[in-house]
Amino acid sequence: MTNYDKFLKNIPIMPDVSTKILSFAEDLAEVSFSELEDLISLDPGLTAKILKVANSALYARQQQITRLQTAISLMGFKAIKSLVILITASNMFQKSALTPFYKYFWQHSLITAFIAKKLSEITGQQRLKEEAFLAGLLHDIGQLALYESQAGGYDSIMEYINQDEATTCKMEISLFGADHLSVGRKIMENWNFPSIYADVAGEHGNANIQSTHKELIVLISIADILTSVLHEIEFSPEVQKYLHPFLLYSGLELKKLNYFQEQFMIDLKEDPLFQECRSLFRIN
Repeated sequence: MTNYDKFLKNIPIMPDVSTKILSFAEDLAEVSFSELEDLISLDPGLTAKILKVANSALYARQQQITRLQTAISLMGFKAIKSLVILITASNMFQKSALTPFYKYFWQHSLITAFIAKKLSEITGQQRLKEEAFLAGLLHDIGQLALYESQAGGYDSIMEYINQDEATTCKMEISLFGADHLSVGRKIMENWNFPSIYADVAGEHGNANIQSTHKELIVLISIADILTSVLHEIEFSPEVQKYLHPFLLYSGLELKKLNYFQEQFMIDLKEDPLFQECRSLFRIN
């Protein structure tokens, strides 16, 4: 049986403010905007960054947003929750932010998050768009724990990372005794995240999904694959085969994904929110 403590100890503890916000009911039926504002306001640095990002996300407004409650009411609870976790994650890993692995990791994670959010719209699952964004951002969190557990240990895997999930997991198990899927699930559980995020971390890329949150796991799996092949002109037979079970379940046709290779990054680079996110994680 794998001892996950050796991996979990390398990951910072999620701050209380973020954990409490995650525990709030999704519809805010039992929590008022003012209560949410009071909780976030306990962390002045978090508050300042939320306002900064909110002003970027809502850049078309003529007046600048200066009050947290205004940002919450305009963006909605789910979007604010995503921002809290986004900002918290960027703060938690600042000490290693400039290493090549971390730059690659957060670049991949951010693009996966934005693709997953877009896919939720394309597939008519807009109700999942904020969950898709947050799940996409954290789907590979187990890689961070493995990377931190052994100096230089992850270097030999970098050639395969996020290109061949099965090969990556086999190499991780050989080197560390666990893969990033199982470790990622444990991290989400340790942080007291809702089960939907633990299941995404533990089952993305798996064609035989056991979780009841299959819709979201399929979206993240597609987004994860797309992020890895954005540089390719067309989908290779291997990638098409990998995508097939997820497309079958989602009802998406392969040709609808051409947008992501042809236009998505052009549009994304013009997105003020994406630019703000890149700044948070210090990605050039």
